[in-house]
Amino acid sequence: MELKVGEIFECPEGHEATIVWISEDKKVVAVRCPQKHLRKVVKVASARAKEREIYVKNMVFLIEIQ
Repeated sequence: MELKVGEIFECPEGHEATIVWISEDKKVVAVRCPQKHLRKVVKVASARAKEREIYVKNMVFLIEIQ
């Protein structure tokens, strides 16, 4: 399967994403997904750690090609 930058590829959560980078050995690709994805952020305030959820658009995923 020959992949090219700019082609559509599925992100890990099943959305249509765009390939933005391909490794030299063609074993890893980076895809940018336009959908919102959950990213958890931990903030430290005083001696307590608080966790909050943030949704991010245009997240980039690295995917290993089998």
